[in-house]
Amino acid sequence: MSAGGKKWQAAAYSGTDGLPVFFGIFHHAIDAKGRTSLPAKFREALKAADEPKLFLIQAPGMKALRAMPLSLWRKVEERVMQVSPFDVKAQRNILRFISSAQEIDLDDQGRVLVPAQLRAYAGLQKEVVWTGTGRDVCLWDRAAFEEHEAAPMAPEEVIDFCRDL
Repeated sequence: MSAGGKKWQAAAYSGTDGLPVFFGIFHHAIDAKGRTSLPAKFREALKAADEPKLFLIQAPGMKALRAMPLSLWRKVEERVMQVSPFDVKAQRNILRFISSAQEIDLDDQGRVLVPAQLRAYAGLQKEVVWTGTGRDVCLWDRAAFEEHEAAPMAPEEVIDFCRDL
């Protein structure tokens, strides 16, 4: 036991709620057909959490795609189904981001096929970057990722994730 009375929990590929956890930045290629390898570390996290599929959607606020495991996608679906059809703001967001969702399978080599519509949205060319963001993953064109990362963050945009731990 630590001095605070809490025991450290070993880090694993899945979080405490059973969902996979994704961290890291990985550079890969994407071919002309839109196939790219999901990083082995992310495949292992999916397997450890018994997640069979990914869903790709347009990433809000970024020229990138979000890849969500099936269990997280189901939670998003539940929330979407509760939205009123007369909530204009919510319907615009559903049309922009949720309607673009594509169910993605991994082939035997651990590759995913990114549909043309989503490749065009994210501007995916020959070099891509996978970024683990905790409960999901982003897929970027390398140039767009580097531009995004080079942009400074204003102090008021920085979140202290360690505060009050």
